[in-house]
Amino acid sequence: MPIKYTSNKGYVGVRIYQSTAEEQLRPGIEPDHLEREYISVEVLNTSIGFSEEQIATLFTSFNRLSSYRPTFEESSGLGLAIVKELVDAIEGKIWMVNKTNKVSFTMMLPLKKEAGSGDMQSNVYDYTISEIDDILLEAEEPGHSLKNVRKSTSILLIDDDPNLRNYLERRLSEKYNVYLASDGMEGIIKAEKIYPQLIITDLVMPNTNGFEVCSHLRQNFKTSHIPIVMISGMGDVHQNKTKALEHGATVFIDKPFEVEYLIQQIDTILKNQQEMREMYSKRLVVDPANVTITSMDEELLIKAMKFIEQNMANPNYSVDDFVSDMNTGRTILYQKINDIVGMSIKEFILNIRLKRSAYLLEHADLTVAEVAYQTGFNNAKYFSVCFKKQFETSPSEYKKRYSSESNTI
Repeated sequence: MPIKYTSNKGYVGVRIYQSTAEEQLRPGIEPDHLEREYISVEVLNTSIGFSEEQIATLFTSFNRLSSYRPTFEESSGLGLAIVKELVDAIEGKIWMVNKTNKVSFTMMLPLKKEAGSGDMQSNVYDYTISEIDDILLEAEEPGHSLKNVRKSTSILLIDDDPNLRNYLERRLSEKYNVYLASDGMEGIIKAEKIYPQLIITDLVMPNTNGFEVCSHLRQNFKTSHIPIVMISGMGDVHQNKTKALEHGATVFIDKPFEVEYLIQQIDTILKNQQEMREMYSKRLVVDPANVTITSMDEELLIKAMKFIEQNMANPNYSVDDFVSDMNTGRTILYQKINDIVGMSIKEFILNIRLKRSAYLLEHADLTVAEVAYQTGFNNAKYFSVCFKKQFETSPSEYKKRYSSESNTI
């Protein structure tokens, strides 16, 4: 890090010495540890200083020390966070000081002869441990095999930073199937092939940036429904947060951030998606044809319901007929219907028929058998079985209940 941010014709210096009494009195050293011997390692380089606000976030994951990013830098902002976790694990201390045209980082480490490899295993930064395990053992760490267990939710992560990609993959793989893309164009191609439940994309990337990724996915019929999380340390530059939402991002997360916060946001978005599916289903209860077009996905539902309504009384109207009417690939259409309302095409057609039958039982002066035939059931008994499964009551009981409510009013 010092080499990357050292000014031209500047220098980097390292000094190792026995810690001073003043250093040992710095906040963070436990009183019962003051009798220990400590050694200090100072790394000093010529550079501009940092504000108090920047200093406060120096050791946070995914944070960079400067808004300027050299073209050769591949850092994700994990380095200082890892160093701090390692120093804390052995009960040391690390701090930074602004000096005249210089920046100094000092680590104060205890001289502890009995220290062993197992002393800090439970507390050390998990990313560091996993990297060491991969390099030295070329084997999976305990529990890492969970990555290969198929999860119910798939996420596509698009980021040009290999360190950040690898780290987030490790953390997110505990809960989700994680697919990776190293730039925006690769991400767009994979999104159309994978159909993930959620996409995470960086903003600043070569070839295709995060704005372009969002716009393309939102305008594409195959991917228009997929929620997108944009992450970037450039949110406050040129109103990028607002622009991200305008281009179709579901939420914008500033770097640095805690991975737990990202996971919480993902879970909230997925929960909202599920509630949206339930909302669509409930909106079909009264009149399935009466839906306001507010998005590409709702437009798809309007078109789908129109064809089902036109063939409502046709008991031979099949999934193949529906796919043909929609003039869309069967696989893509199945995925879209499932992602929007949580049903297969067959279930969706049946759902619309049953909602229409409930509407007729409430508002039309028809017998149960007549309603069954008008909604595409050529077998009244089968209609009753499907209706009871959907509404937890028989068609005749349903009709009586609404008839009595109408008479009471």
